[in-house]
Parts: sequence; C-alpha cells; structure tokens
Amino acid sequence: MSAGAAFTPEEVERCWRDALALWDVHVHLSPPEPHQPFRPGETAPDEPLAYIDMVRRQVFVHFDLLVRMGARDSLTAVLAHEIGHHVRFPHTLGWDAELRVVEQRLIPGLGQSLTNLFFDLQVNEFVGRTHADALCGVYQGFLRTSDGRKKNQKKPRKDEDAGGGTSPLFCFYLAIYEELWRKAPGHLVPPSMLPKLEEAYPGFRAQARMFVQTFYALPDGRLQFLYFCAAFIRFIDLPSEVSFCIPMGGDIGIPDEGDLDAAVQSGGRWEDALNEARANGWLDDSHDTKESEPLDTIRRATAHLPGNDGGRLRRALVGRYYRRLVDQYILKLPASPAKPEPYLRTIPEAWEYGDDPTTIDWTLTVISQGPLAAVNPLRRELEADLPPPSDLGVPALEIYLDTSGSMPNPEQQLNAMTLAAQVLSASALRKGATVRGIIYSADNPIVSPWMYDEETARDFFLHYIGGGTWFPVEVMDALSQQRPDALRVVISDSDFLYNMRQEGALPRFARAMERSRRVVAFLALPDEVSARQVLAPVLGHARFRLATVQWMSDFGRAAAALADALLEK
Repeated sequence: MSAGAAFTPEEVERCWRDALALWDVHVHLSPPEPHQPFRPGETAPDEPLAYIDMVRRQVFVHFDLLVRMGARDSLTAVLAHEIGHHVRFPHTLGWDAELRVVEQRLIPGLGQSLTNLFFDLQVNEFVGRTHADALCGVYQGFLRTSDGRKKNQKKPRKDEDAGGGTSPLFCFYLAIYEELWRKAPGHLVPPSMLPKLEEAYPGFRAQARMFVQTFYALPDGRLQFLYFCAAFIRFIDLPSEVSFCIPMGGDIGIPDEGDLDAAVQSGGRWEDALNEARANGWLDDSHDTKESEPLDTIRRATAHLPGNDGGRLRRALVGRYYRRLVDQYILKLPASPAKPEPYLRTIPEAWEYGDDPTTIDWTLTVISQGPLAAVNPLRRELEADLPPPSDLGVPALEIYLDTSGSMPNPEQQLNAMTLAAQVLSASALRKGATVRGIIYSADNPIVSPWMYDEETARDFFLHYIGGGTWFPVEVMDALSQQRPDALRVVISDSDFLYNMRQEGALPRFARAMERSRRVVAFLALPDEVSARQVLAPVLGHARFRLATVQWMSDFGRAAAALADALLEK
C-alpha cells in the first residue's frame, strides 16, 4: 500500500494501530487506503477528508488534503474518528434513521440532516480526551482552506455583513469544541465572527458552555438528540436552506429502506423522552412534537435524501406501509406460488441498438437473414407459459382502480380505494390466482401484465393519475376477449355511475360482462338507490354483482370480505 508522498506505509500502519487501540476494539475493516478523487484531474470542493466504504469495508483518507490543511500530525485522530462512527456512534444506520425521522418532526423541511453533527460531537468527545489538539488542527486547517470557507457560506441576512462568512450554525458547533477542550474563544471560531455572533445571538458563548455541561451528562441517546435539536434550532433561519460541510462530515452512510421503515414506526418509543424534554423547557409550543401521519412522516424523512429523484425510496416505504395495512385485513397467509419461469420464445422482432444483446436469437437470425445476420439481428424474449384458468384453482382477477382527482395520491395520503385494490390483489395472489391491474382516470389508463407476486402488484397499485374520470370500458371489452373466465372488479365511487349514463357505455360494459366469469362494481356510495337505477339493465344478471361501502374507512375490510366471497375454491 502506498499513501502517497505525504505519508509512508509505516506511518499509516502505526497511526492505524494507535487509532484502534484508542477504542480498544477489533474491527473488520481494512487498513486505510488513499482516497481516489471522484473526478480525476479536477479540483472538486466536495472531496471528503476521510470515510468508510462499507461495501468493501475499507477506510479511505485524503492524505494530500490532510497535508494541505496543515494537519499532517492529525492522522491518528482522523482514523480514530472514523472508527468511532463504525463501532459506537451511530454503530447502526437504524439508529441514524430513527434520528432523521425525529428531527423532521422538530424541524420540518430541514434541507440537510443534522445527525452527522450530532454523532461527530459524540465521537470527538471521546477521541478528544487524548487527541484534542490534533482534532483542533483539522478544524483550523479546514477553515484555512478556501474550499472550507466557501462551503460554509450562507446567504447574509439584511442585518449581516454582505461579505458573508462562516455560518452561525457551524460557529456554534466549533464553540462547543472550544468549551469542551477548554480552548480560548477564537481558537476555532474565526475571531472576526465573535462580536457579530454575540450581537446576533445574545448569550452565544454562554449557550455553548451550557450545552457542554448538559449534553454530555445526559444518560439517554434520545434525550441527547432532543437537547441537541433544541439548541441548534436557534441557529437555523430557513430549514429548507440549511446546507453545510464539515471535515470528516461525509463518513456516515444513508439509511436504507429497511432502516427507514423501522424508524417510521418508532414514534411511540420517543414519547417519554419528548415529555421530559418539554418538562425541562428544551421544547415549547413552537416545536412540532406531535407524531405526524405515517405517509407524511415518510415524505419528510426522504425529502432531503440525495438520489431521491423519482422517489424510489419513498415509494418503497409507502409500499411497506400499505402492506402492513393489507395484512390487518388478511389473516391467512398461505405461501404464494412461485412465479412461473419464463421459457417460451416470443415472436421474433428486429433488434435495435440499445436493446439487450442477450435477447438476440443468433440461430434464427443466421437461418433467416443469411449474410445480413451480423447487421440485422433478430431478437426474441422469454415469457412464461400461462396455465389455462381451469388449472389455477381460483380464477384470474382483473382490478379496475379509479384514480381520479376525487381521491388523494396514495403516496401522500391514505387512499382507501388503493388500499382496497391491494387487499383484493393480495388475497387473490395468496390463494394462487394471478392479478392484472388497470389504473384509470380521464384517459390513457395504465394496464399491467399479469402479476404473480404481491410486491409487484403492490407497487403497481400505487400508481396515480388524477384529473377527471372516465371508466375505460373499451379496455375492459378488449381484455375480456383476451381472457374470458376472469373475475373483474371495478373500484370507484359515484363517478362510475355517471360514466355508465353516457351513450353506449352500459351496453359495451354488458358485452364485456358476458365474457367474464363475474364482474363486480365495488363502489363508495351513501346509498344504493342511484346505483340500482343506473345499473338496472345488468343488475339481475348472474354474472354481475354490486357491492357498496358507505364510508371510505370501510373499504379495506369490505375488500377482504369480497375477496373471500369471490375467490373461494
């Protein structure tokens, strides 16, 4: 291993041993390697000083940056800081996820999580018992570099010097270390900032001293975090604009889907700590301590995470939330059948640039194309051999879900119709059926392939269109020709009756019904009078059923009962 010209391998190995000895632990991490620039050849201001790649279980240190900061003698402290995050603070990303959820309750719309600051205060207290001067060298070097100064600039308020400077939040963070390690004011906080900070935030220094005396004496991690948030809130003007960079500040990973899902359900574990924080005067009526609705909690907890374009993480968490609701209504959980393995070749099509090369059928291409095979290959994919309905034991189920603007987006607010669709689909899949979904609103309905597993179906039924409502009777007509003998369930409200009043709609609906095992109109209506009037031509037919719920809150329970009635063998 080479650490570059700045450090010899022997120096790095010695500092690594000393850092491990400081925590007195054995860790499954490889000795530090030099950080490789994210964009070689460019000067990137966001290059980290040190971090751990948990996939490779490898510590990386930006040795050259450490030297440029004038903190060459601080390598042991930097390595001990990284090890501390791994072994104790936070130790697990599940704890970090729990804190991220709570901070969004206290500081809604926070643009950047404060948990890294929180964990750094804990790690550095331990490391600083023996290496305080070395850690000070890192922070002083960070402030000396132009990158560090630019990173911590904030938009000046009207009453501040237009020249900007280090943000008050970061200055308070540094003042805490000055008090903790008994350094004179201005040792870490830029001296030019001290008068401005005391003027803008009266008692600035006294609050840092009180923080040190209180924070590290608290016996419980939850109380510590609530006190931490209460103290740092004072230095946040606009939560959405909070953005800061600290040395050794990018060394904690982002919690994954499982961690955040567990954290969303952890609200009850914080009530005692919140009550104590209010009793101590840390939190008052200006702090939002009430637990929000789960979907709102998910939105807050994921809004500031990087890589959230498309909302994939949020959608996965919403899916887990709906799954828990579905399981409340479906008590029997027989094993779902495995999805049939695809092995049938589809009709050959021309392969185009950008298509998956593994789909090319070279044998067919050579036979049919001859000398042109190399420039005009043919592609064929694999599909499952769908068994006939009679072999499935229970009928296939098609669900038509109304997602017009009269119902909320299921990712933002609980949608009772979406829940009903998921209950029906889960019931069918657990009984061995296959499910197809049709999401509709005014036009351009979304039609799924036949689905064999709950996760795929659950994710599909989270689609939302919004706008007006038109039941896609032409789609139902076409699909009934492809797959007769399927159960078809329409989930809607009074809009469905309005659609059926339109010219030609009900006769076409009746034709599709004739090619179905059964069609059920599952509607939210205050009473059945209007429904019986509009649907009178099909109401007495053996293949049609009308099921209604008076209250949206009854949709989930009614869907479970409907599934049992329809899908019993």
